[in-house]
Amino acid sequence: MHLQGVANEIMCQAFQTTLKGPARIWFNLLTPNSISTFKELSAQLASHFIGGHRYKKSTACLMSIKQWEDETLRSYITHFNKEALSIDEADDKILVAAFTNGLRKGKFLFSLYKNEPKTMSDVLYRATKYINAKDGLMARDEKPKKRDR
Repeated sequence: MHLQGVANEIMCQAFQTTLKGPARIWFNLLTPNSISTFKELSAQLASHFIGGHRYKKSTACLMSIKQWEDETLRSYITHFNKEALSIDEADDKILVAAFTNGLRKGKFLFSLYKNEPKTMSDVLYRATKYINAKDGLMARDEKPKKRDR
């Protein structure tokens, strides 16, 4: 918009449509006409949210992630991946070790120990196969419903 020569007022108004969550709330609480340029708006936004910058965690944090007692494997994978994304440059071997370390004892963990995966991709592939097989067996065990004739 700046390259097209769009006026500051229009850029400031258009800018608000791109905001979500806390940034949108912050924008809506600004005193009307308190900012005169887009540059000033950008600077105020940056200074307001700079304190909330999230720093990457160390790989040691991964070792504290555990599968909860009532947590499904599918949920644990989601939970683990969310935390792993906050780790800066996590090595595949560390990811595999941390994921395995956090798993509850059971058939899937036994299968990982029996045939150790080399990559996190391999772990996720095997986990998906395990989940699908378990879901298939559970569906098979369900009692069939009576058919309408």
